[in-house]
Amino acid sequence: MALTRKFLPNGKSIAGISRSETDYLYKEIFEDRAYVFESAAPLPAEPVIFDVGANIGIFSLFAVQQWPGARVFAFEPVPQVFEALQQNLGASAGVTLHNMALGNEAETREIVYYPNYTMMSGFAADAQADRAVVEQYVRNTTEDLANGELKAAVLENLDSTLDGRFEQQLISVEVQRVTDMMNRHHIDRIDLLKIDVEGFELQVLQGIEEGAWPSIGSAVVEVSDRDGELAAIEGLFKSHGMRTEVRQVSEYRETDLHILFAERQ
Repeated sequence: MALTRKFLPNGKSIAGISRSETDYLYKEIFEDRAYVFESAAPLPAEPVIFDVGANIGIFSLFAVQQWPGARVFAFEPVPQVFEALQQNLGASAGVTLHNMALGNEAETREIVYYPNYTMMSGFAADAQADRAVVEQYVRNTTEDLANGELKAAVLENLDSTLDGRFEQQLISVEVQRVTDMMNRHHIDRIDLLKIDVEGFELQVLQGIEEGAWPSIGSAVVEVSDRDGELAAIEGLFKSHGMRTEVRQVSEYRETDLHILFAERQ
């Protein structure tokens, strides 16, 4: 599959699998600043950042722009998506790319990959549930449209627009633990742990050994709350001495998607 290109206001371009996904991710991260919590304490001048579930690297690009001098470790398991990640960040100083997932144990396992909707791929991907989230997102975003005819047309064509988006492939990928990667790269702290892994968030956090938890300064996690994961993850952070804050982007109201911020007190 040939990669697409999106040109940014500064003239640079981003490689991606689809322009619509790149547009969405760029708006979410750069324009809406979905992963930035205003209540957060400033990060150190040269922070260590883990981007878990990096996809094509939009958050990592945001991180190196927001915090010049940051050391960024980006993890993306799907080879096709990792190719775009390499094009976007392979030449960036201070950025280390890993074609793997993170989880609660070192293993090889199959990931569900949506070639036509890559950003919702994951170990816990469920085509029916994922489609329902997208349908609700579209309904929410069309509510404020002033053009009634346009709104009706979007909703009328919603099924046909999403048909084929959740066709899936099973791909065997490598999984490592956060603690193992910290040890491998001689990392004594993670100032910001960003996780967006479509339902596998708790397993990523379970890959942090007890002795490593004090090294986690802050985290921002997109949580798919389908079976009580939000409460479990929030409880895990609190049990390790971190305060938490949860919000839901308005476009995702009435879905299971939330963003959780945690910070060491």
